[in-house]
Formats: sequence, structure tokens, C-alpha cells
Amino acid sequence: MSSDVEFQPLARRTYVAEAIRTIKDMILDGRLAPGQRLPPERSLSEALGVSRPTVREAIRSLQAMNILESRHGAGTFVASLSVQELLRPLQFVLSLAEGGLDHLFEVRLLLEPGAARLAAERATEAQVAGLRDCAERADEEAVKDAELMLQLDTELHERIVEASGNPLLQHLWAATSALGAESRSYTVRLPGVRPRTITEHSAIVAAIAAGDGAAAEAAMAAHITRIRDAALARASER
Repeated sequence: MSSDVEFQPLARRTYVAEAIRTIKDMILDGRLAPGQRLPPERSLSEALGVSRPTVREAIRSLQAMNILESRHGAGTFVASLSVQELLRPLQFVLSLAEGGLDHLFEVRLLLEPGAARLAAERATEAQVAGLRDCAERADEEAVKDAELMLQLDTELHERIVEASGNPLLQHLWAATSALGAESRSYTVRLPGVRPRTITEHSAIVAAIAAGDGAAAEAAMAAHITRIRDAALARASER
């Protein structure tokens, strides 16, 4: 993609934070798109009216946030901006934070039972059929195969949130799902977790299919609570 983009000069008092904000704003309003190459450092510093060291530091900060990426011999590009990539630094912070995993599950318990209730009220026939299909694919093979179970688990929760019909809720779920990817990967391998997860998923889907919002909400809350307890117990052992 072309890098011929009009950058507005920044005020003299602008520091690195302003350079970062300006580039972010240009991405948000579409002037810079995922995969687009930024102008060379010298051109960018002239366009923004700041020094090259300021531009260099801003670019490094944005790279650390996975918003920009450097390609050897090609230049600096806007990254893919996928949720998974953008949240990778936060995954590291979460692993360091005291009580971070517990806090993550608190958020899940606030979001996902409500999403299940909304899905029971709003899901289309096609969405219900998709949920049933996903639940039915979690058979004896999934009990034996942790990776397969992990894929099906993520898919089912994603389908439920999609069926809620709330786009903002979908983005919030995607963020928590990305942050919780590591905890999912080891809880799914704990003894007895996969068969119980399959049973609980079936109960959630049955409640959604029946249009019973209260039952769907309660079933989802019970499921996440059990997974939380298993994850926290595992984390304390580690």
C-alpha cells in the first residue's frame, strides 16, 4: 500500500506522547490502515514537526504495543491490529499482576452469563443450530484431545456472544478471551475438566435453545465459576 499520507505538523511543545497519539488517531480514523507502510523516519519527523529521536521513540513505543511493526529492509508498517496481537503485552502483565487471573474471571463472570441470557432471548434459528452443532462435536474424541476441546470451547463461547446480538459485547469478550488464552490452555488439560465442560456446555446450549434466559445465565455462571476454581487452584500450585 502507498505511504503517501498527509501528516499534520505538531506543536513545538509536543513530546513523544503526542506523536504516539497522533499516529494512533490516524489509524483510528482510517488515514493509516493495517499493513500500510509509514514514511521514512526523516520524512515523518518533518511532517510532524518533531525531531527524529522523538519519532524513533514513538515508533518503538507503538511497536511495543503491537500497533506498528518493523520489517527488516522494508520499513515500519501498521500491524494487523488483531485483538490477539494487540493484547499480547497485556497477557504478560496479567501473568505478573497479583490476582490478575482472579480479576480476569471476575470480568468473565460479569460478561458471559449476561451474554448467555441475551443469546437465549435473541438467537436466530441458524445461530441455535450452530450452537448445537458445536456442542455435539465435543464427543469422546474431544475428551481425549485437549487441543480439540480447547478449540471447541473457544468456538462455543464465541458463538454464544455472537448470538447475544451486541457488537460491543463481542469486542469485550474477544479481549477477555485473548487475555485468558493461557489459562484456558492449561485448565483444559486438568483431570476431569473436559467431560464436565462438555456436560455444562450442553446445558447452556439447551437453555439458549429453549429461550430460557435465566437458566442460560445460571448455567454459564456455574460453568465459569468451576473453571475459575480449577484455574486458580492450578495457578497456586505453580
